[in-house]
Amino acid sequence: MDDPAPLPPSSRSRRLLALVLGVGLVLAGVLVWTRWGAPGTTPEPVSESVVPPGETVRMLLVGDPFALALDEVSGELSRLTGGRFELEVVGYDDVRRMTLRNAQDKVSAYDLVSFDVVWAGEYGELGVLLPLEELISRSRAQVEPEDFLDIAYAQSAYRGHQLGLPIQPHPELLWYRKDLLAAEGLTPPHTTEELLKVARHFHKPEAGRYGILWNGQRGQAFGQQMAHFYAAFGQPLLDSEGRPTLNTPQGLAAARFALELLKVSPPDVVNTAWDQRPRRIAQGGVAMTYEWGARAYLVEEAPASTVAGKIGYAAAPHAPGVEPVTPIGTWSLGIPANIGPRRELAWRVLSWLTSRETLGLLARHGNGGMPRKSLLRDPELIRRYPVFTVVDQLGRAGQLRDWMRPPVPQWPQLAEILGTTYHDMLLGQLTPEQAATQAQQRAEALFAVHAVGH
Repeated sequence: MDDPAPLPPSSRSRRLLALVLGVGLVLAGVLVWTRWGAPGTTPEPVSESVVPPGETVRMLLVGDPFALALDEVSGELSRLTGGRFELEVVGYDDVRRMTLRNAQDKVSAYDLVSFDVVWAGEYGELGVLLPLEELISRSRAQVEPEDFLDIAYAQSAYRGHQLGLPIQPHPELLWYRKDLLAAEGLTPPHTTEELLKVARHFHKPEAGRYGILWNGQRGQAFGQQMAHFYAAFGQPLLDSEGRPTLNTPQGLAAARFALELLKVSPPDVVNTAWDQRPRRIAQGGVAMTYEWGARAYLVEEAPASTVAGKIGYAAAPHAPGVEPVTPIGTWSLGIPANIGPRRELAWRVLSWLTSRETLGLLARHGNGGMPRKSLLRDPELIRRYPVFTVVDQLGRAGQLRDWMRPPVPQWPQLAEILGTTYHDMLLGQLTPEQAATQAQQRAEALFAVHAVGH
């Protein structure tokens, strides 16, 4: 999922975004109806406040499309409401670190926090987030759990406890230049072998164009990418007993695949991650890239993009003879367990922000994730986000899966092991065999320590 990055420099410089959003349960419907409802309809007055006038709600968010969309609509909402939202928008590693630190305080400094569902195991074990089952049960008609993308809703839970509601699901798809492939009479690759063949065809460094781009940056970025490569070769990171399974023939095949990709990638791919991938393809320098679906706006709508309308989106390639799976990541919004007396306020805001009306509004302002199925019924959003149709098709085919990024408490450390050990392989310091052996040994030690600790 879930490929996150800070806001652009202009937004990062103001990490605290004061968004005056004063919100109402009826206002959510009023605002949506006013924006795209029947012409001439007079909005109904606000009858019930979600946020009392003058109250400030604090949110800790990762700098992804959801946060960007909230920033985008702040002016419109501030004219209609009186509550105040203060958004602290940070990078991927920082949002986890700050959430864990906040959980140690007697009372949370934030009312809502966004989280990558791969942290659900860690957060669940440590009691970081408030379980929402009781709150959802008494607000089921408003929350509409069945309208969320099924796998995204399930990813937001841990051991029967719903820790959050999805705000931005997105599979890691293969993005490809439709115009380049069509000009050469080529079709989008479905297997890893076909992918390498197409990448080699378009790899022309002397002309400033490269075959493919991917997350090669040392640490979490490459660790997640390697987990996805393992999945492409049908290899889970853990067996049914929760033991590491990294040093296998399929794992070695995934490692060798990464080395083959290295040959048809930009030389700085070993330092490339997150939003750098869509921005590079938007500049016309690469023929294909692995990238999260929710970031399509960076090529389709960015003023500097040279490839708007020229990008196709396809399922992640799989090894020949292996079941096709496309990794899906999700960002969700949860309430800190140490919320204290602001529990009801936080829940009212969370349920409003994740309502079909509000998520529809945010989609119109750049949130390219597809958290709710009902968004598929909006022709405008389907036109704007071709990724929505691909996600729906993959979901119906049962190809959206998350087992390649198991939400175990050790996930951050496991991803770090993959992203450092195999990075040494990319740098020529280890052979694939040595890297797989070392990764297996480090992972076994990690899980042994956790077992002793429990």
